[in-house]
Amino acid sequence: MRILLKTVERAYGSPVDIEFTANFCSEDSYRINLVQCRPFQVYGSAPVTQMPAEIPGDKLVLRVNGPVIGRSRSERIKWVVYVVPSVYAELPVNQRYGVARCLGRAVQALRARSADPMMLIGPGRWGTSTPSLGVPVNFTEISHVSILCEVVTMREDLVPDVSLGTHFFGELVEADILYLALFPNREGNVLNRDLLENTPNSLGEVFPEGENWSHVIRILQPKRQLQNQAHVAFHADTFKQTAVAYFTSSDTDGTEQ
Repeated sequence: MRILLKTVERAYGSPVDIEFTANFCSEDSYRINLVQCRPFQVYGSAPVTQMPAEIPGDKLVLRVNGPVIGRSRSERIKWVVYVVPSVYAELPVNQRYGVARCLGRAVQALRARSADPMMLIGPGRWGTSTPSLGVPVNFTEISHVSILCEVVTMREDLVPDVSLGTHFFGELVEADILYLALFPNREGNVLNRDLLENTPNSLGEVFPEGENWSHVIRILQPKRQLQNQAHVAFHADTFKQTAVAYFTSSDTDGTEQ
């Protein structure tokens, strides 16, 4: 596999992500077939500013210790869009498609309001064609998102594999969208469900037609909803494979204006 990857990397002039099959012809021989190949066209990364030494637990939105795929960055997030895993997991299949369509229109409505960065967090594989494994959005519906986070959970008897953004990997690279996979039970990873699920929900204000989905889709706008909490600070270092997001009112958290 190392020889195969190096050969294709030389041909493309950059690292690659591949899909392959392995056919075992006999006990001692096999054939590997290269099925898909996607080059990693890596953009230059912006410097990541120093994160606070300590972040209070009630202010922390999430913490990820890999995988983190994309360009390192430090920025302020104006909108956090969250699909509640525990609620989504109980929906019948036809309603999961309804969630995806509503989510897409809500993201488009946010983009029409401003070009400020937004983060999308949800269960399972973004862009899957199998709603039992994640949210079946298409890329055009979420193309204005800055940070895309897959929470690797669905329900107690199903933990979907992460997609690593492969459903629309090329589009993520071209749009400079950062991908995160958050394993809730992995040491060092945090998803503050209490904060995300109990902060006032702006879905009805942003996209009134989607208010019936407010139990599963939540839109957080810290500047308007949380007293003394002006925005979400976000830092990601893809070389260290770490990312953190937290509520703050500070103007000196190191993120760009």
